[in-house]
Amino acid sequence: MLHEERILKHKFAYFLAIIFVLCWMIFFAYNMFNIFLRGYGLKEEYNAFKLIIYVLYFLILPLLTVTFICIFKESRKMFFYMNISLFLMLIFHAVIFNVKYQKLPNSNNKYLLFYIVSNILFVIGPVVLINNFKHSPTENEIENIGKHED
Repeated sequence: MLHEERILKHKFAYFLAIIFVLCWMIFFAYNMFNIFLRGYGLKEEYNAFKLIIYVLYFLILPLLTVTFICIFKESRKMFFYMNISLFLMLIFHAVIFNVKYQKLPNSNNKYLLFYIVSNILFVIGPVVLINNFKHSPTENEIENIGKHED
């Protein structure tokens, strides 16, 4: 897995990327299974955003699947697909937050703070770490023999 053409610097970065993508794939696949195959559908409070939520489900899960495959193929497209998935997940979470926040009787700042912290902790944080661990090979390897600090 780790050879000269690797895409991430450390084994921990591969582990983090695999766990992050796999957990979100399981989350979205489980929800899609419940909504579409078991017929649970969405709650009535989400009917205004039903089309947006369905489109996001059908965009995010395939992008996460392609990202997962690209991790094992060690393709640099993994970063592109993962960052698009991050953007779509943030839109998805914003739609869900909007519906739940409108339902509250008075605007509660604790719920807003929880939304921001949980998105930073579980969505943005791991993607920023994985992007930070991106391996960039040296420009001229012959001149840098013996100076490799990986």
